[in-house]
Amino acid sequence: MTRRRIAARVAIAGPLVLLASLGAACSSSSTSTSTSTAAATLATGKVACSNIAGTINFVPPLTNSGTVAESTKIAITVSGCTPSGSNVSTITSGQGTATINDATNACAGIATSKPVKVTVVWTPSSVSPTVVSFTGYKLAASASGGYGFTLPDTGGSATVDGSFSGSGAAASTASTFSNSTAAQIGATCGSSTGLASLTLTTGSLSIG
Repeated sequence: MTRRRIAARVAIAGPLVLLASLGAACSSSSTSTSTSTAAATLATGKVACSNIAGTINFVPPLTNSGTVAESTKIAITVSGCTPSGSNVSTITSGQGTATINDATNACAGIATSKPVKVTVVWTPSSVSPTVVSFTGYKLAASASGGYGFTLPDTGGSATVDGSFSGSGAAASTASTFSNSTAAQIGATCGSSTGLASLTLTTGSLSIG
């Protein structure tokens, strides 16, 4: 065989070997990824969390004479969680989010009950999320006078989808309180900047 033919075969074989190696590596990586991804567990039973902290953001800020459409964005962390009658033994915490839309950003609107749909993503992430929907809320105050809310509203109810939805979901409740009194909130609503947010410092959540 001439040197020219040998060189030609080497030139062709080299890229083929490289392509084969890449294909094997990709196949191995794909197999590794697919086998390492486990399906999340749909938790049964109930869960009770003894603390809530987070923020309520009003966009735009609430004012006494507000006339534009407003979006209330809620972000909370629940902790001190204990499952019961469940196939899940441990819930470390959860991150909850909700959005409530209103026709105007008038401060008085905060006192009007509206449906609240909260999505909770749990830690550990191996537990499927929960969506709890309350028919409404009512105003309340903590022992220290912090302005807040209890859910559902008087005579209202709740429905649950996802984890912890199997038993007595209608009995689900929540409460959360800010570090501001009603008087402080009223004064902020009457200021030039309005009420942009509330800081939530205490509360509890029971699902199932």
